[in-house]
Amino acid sequence: MKPRPSIYIDGLEPFIDSELVYKPNSVFSEMEGYAKEKNIPIVTAATGAVLSHLVSFLVPTSILELGTGIGYSTLWMVQGSRSSKIITVDRHEEQAKLLDEYANKMGLEDQMDVTRVTDSVLDYLKDENLWREVDFFFVDCDKITYPSIFRTLWPKAKKGACFVFDNVLWHGRVLHPDPKKPSDMAVMELWNEVKSQVSEYTLFPVGDGLLFFRK
Repeated sequence: MKPRPSIYIDGLEPFIDSELVYKPNSVFSEMEGYAKEKNIPIVTAATGAVLSHLVSFLVPTSILELGTGIGYSTLWMVQGSRSSKIITVDRHEEQAKLLDEYANKMGLEDQMDVTRVTDSVLDYLKDENLWREVDFFFVDCDKITYPSIFRTLWPKAKKGACFVFDNVLWHGRVLHPDPKKPSDMAVMELWNEVKSQVSEYTLFPVGDGLLFFRK
């Protein structure tokens, strides 16, 4: 059998995000433009769409998002399930406040239950009462915190809780991680933790890699 050519060719991912992903609101494109202009990392449109579909299928009562950014992924989750209560945590308040502005532009301000929290992710997680009953965790913050986040949440999260980690392909550096880069080592450590402790998991190869598993 002939080897199957890789889909990872130059120009394909931008084409997917701009031409093939259905965006339920034009404001998503506006947010993408702002993030590009200001050099703010956000998930890709394809990643947002997968995240939205996961939420729409699971319809979690509560979602904890670790890493708000400008609210791009938050609003994709709102589109997936407007009945879900979302708490989103980020230490950069001025940037995270843009979530409110974009939600208003989308006309969602009265159709969603989203609470922004200004705090460092690891400090927020110190209080187990804030997250022990959460149904769905979406993690997209500083990569060096990923192993600590997993070790904090996995043992004590409730049975049936879902986890999604973004950037698990880490710009392709999972192939050749640089041991001098803490972020590279942290992503590889997360993979080692998940593969050794989680019985089943799914990698969605969209954007920079989306990892899903359930307790």
